[in-house]
Amino acid sequence: MATLGRRLLTHIALRLVAATVLLGSAFVVQLGAPDAVAVNPYFGLIATIYAVSLIFIATLRFVDRFPWLTDLHFAIDVALVSAAVALSGGLTSLFTSLYVLPIVAAATLQFRRGALQVAALGSVLYSGVVLAQYAEASQLLEPMLGFWLSAPLPPPRVAQYTVSLNVVGLFAVALLSGAVAERARRADVKLEQASEELADLQFFNQYVIDNLVSGLATADEQNRLVTFNRSAVLITGQPLASVLGKPALDVLQLPEGYGATLDEDLRRLRSRRTDYQYRRPDNRIIDMGVSVAQLPLPNGGRGYLYTFQDVTDVKRLERNAQMQHRLAAVGEMAAGIAHEIRNPLASMSGSMQILRQELPLSTEQAQLMDIVLRESERLNETIRSFLAYARPQRVELERLDLRRVV
Repeated sequence: MATLGRRLLTHIALRLVAATVLLGSAFVVQLGAPDAVAVNPYFGLIATIYAVSLIFIATLRFVDRFPWLTDLHFAIDVALVSAAVALSGGLTSLFTSLYVLPIVAAATLQFRRGALQVAALGSVLYSGVVLAQYAEASQLLEPMLGFWLSAPLPPPRVAQYTVSLNVVGLFAVALLSGAVAERARRADVKLEQASEELADLQFFNQYVIDNLVSGLATADEQNRLVTFNRSAVLITGQPLASVLGKPALDVLQLPEGYGATLDEDLRRLRSRRTDYQYRRPDNRIIDMGVSVAQLPLPNGGRGYLYTFQDVTDVKRLERNAQMQHRLAAVGEMAAGIAHEIRNPLASMSGSMQILRQELPLSTEQAQLMDIVLRESERLNETIRSFLAYARPQRVELERLDLRRVV
């Protein structure tokens, strides 16, 4: 059932309660009066109210498709109030103020338009009841089987003033209740827009938090976890339900003694960073980098904000970079040593060649000299190859026709 149907159902229930209390009490008063008229009309009116209410309960499912049913609902309400006014004395009836109830009810559902419509219909019916009452009293109409009470009627001028005052009061109530209903509707629209914007903002914030690459966790004043985002679950390998409410130091496996000086460090620094090794539930060890900062809480206390990352790949790259740096340093040193070896080797080889040419050598001495020169050249070639390998190579790109090569 739609919202309009539920609100109409509430109005019907209130109508039944009010009709039972008011008309029932009026029936008791009339029954105890010494000049009581027939009480059958009160029974008939109460039965009519219940019958109409049951009919409208059955038609509530159609009020959204047929808006005129709502207008008919309030029109019958006004007619029932007019019947109650007619039964209880017309101009002198105590039930005249009941016209206010359908006016206010119409204002809550149909706003200013509905309130003015009900006020206009109530004014017409109330005026008609009073006119019929005075017409019967002046013999312009046949007596309606004792329909009216036998109390004397006030002068016509008093009746005109009373009717005018009641009509003005009905329209005043319609305007006031319609204005209040319109203002409430605008407030509801603004509240609904604000609620939607707030919901969208909360959804966006949660979306951003869940899609952070870094793990994000918050803890209360006792350093127990309150929130744990999706990346935190993926990094630690621990399900969300198993970590909330537990000490953050234990869940994140922070080093022993880390929490002893945490508060003191955070009073001096904005955040505290540490790197350590973390063992996941699947026994895989990863390198973890954690930063913690203080988090102001709504109650004025101080919580903790943890951000952490899986830095295993970063650490591996750093180690590789350090190894490459060391290898480069070793290569530079080796190249320097090779140069230092090559220079005296060249001097020694040149000196040996000169001595071989100038000194008279025997066959064995000449062979030994050739061995020295040959090994010197081989050692020089080895150093030349090492320097060529260690020297940075310049790459030149050019187009090549593979068909010619093949």
